[in-house]
Amino acid sequence: MKVKAGQLKALVSEITSSFKGFLIYGTDVGAIDEAATRIQKMLSDKKPLAVTELTVERLRETPTLFWDEVGALSMFGDRHLIRMKNPTDTFAKELETYLSSDTGDVFVLITADNLNTKSALVKLCDEAKRIGALGCYPQEENDIRATISSILSENGFVIEPEALVYLAQNLGADKGITLSEVNKLMLYMGDEKQVTLADAEAVIGNGSAVSIDDLMMHVLSGQASLVQRDFELLQQEGIAAAQMTRAFVLKLNQLLLVLSKMKKGEPADTAIRGTPPFIPFKYSSLWKRIVLSWPESYTMDALNIMLTAEKETKSGLPADLICNRALTGLTAAGKKFLASRR
Repeated sequence: MKVKAGQLKALVSEITSSFKGFLIYGTDVGAIDEAATRIQKMLSDKKPLAVTELTVERLRETPTLFWDEVGALSMFGDRHLIRMKNPTDTFAKELETYLSSDTGDVFVLITADNLNTKSALVKLCDEAKRIGALGCYPQEENDIRATISSILSENGFVIEPEALVYLAQNLGADKGITLSEVNKLMLYMGDEKQVTLADAEAVIGNGSAVSIDDLMMHVLSGQASLVQRDFELLQQEGIAAAQMTRAFVLKLNQLLLVLSKMKKGEPADTAIRGTPPFIPFKYSSLWKRIVLSWPESYTMDALNIMLTAEKETKSGLPADLICNRALTGLTAAGKKFLASRR
């Protein structure tokens, strides 16, 4: 039975009671994975599942393995789910026999990014009555907009039209990537529910919701809520705790150099301009406030804290916990120092 993505919810009853299987295929790997997860959840919501993963390699090694698994009903009466990935058209004959046989409480869930509409497996599943066939291909821009809008709405967010257009044009057609980026956007927004174009550009514009620069500036200025957000987003981006601690060591060394120059009589602006690395324009005013607020003695202490943290993150201890603990201490100090100058 040929199925469209929007029909899955309406077909829950048939999928969980009368269907013997489902084929999900196409070139959008993210959408294939999402649909397979939804169907497996539908099945597990109705009855406990005993799940078996089958691969083409295992079937080649043991040609009878599929039928062995079909016959291996759970001794506890659970539904038996057989998940197959990327079978070839040679499996079509076995699947046809399976669909016409009394096989008990078994469901075969097939995912394939190696098949197209001309495949024998796809044609079989399109025409058969007790199995679904869903093709997953890159979305058009209007579909991408609908997906983004739906996810945000379900989570209580409202998005401005300009921001929605920007996201649809910049996220690409892979649904998996779209879902990942929208989740990043929602984390970035925090408690703010109105998504603006500026928010969308901040998260998607350079492929990263935050940079280590953001984290460092928010720590040294004591903005605790932003620090936790930045830290989580950087973790999602795959930035290791050791990278973060090393960046702080370099930044605190830079701060000490600026403070040393000021101690010798240089004006703050001159000392800042003459001490690389370059400070992003959006943080130039904040960096000056940090320079004028942090005492040299505590900056030395902070540097030692981060040097110790950097060493510990490479020692096999829980690196994220070590880094987060060090950042929490520096954030509290930053809040205290900047508050004292108001």
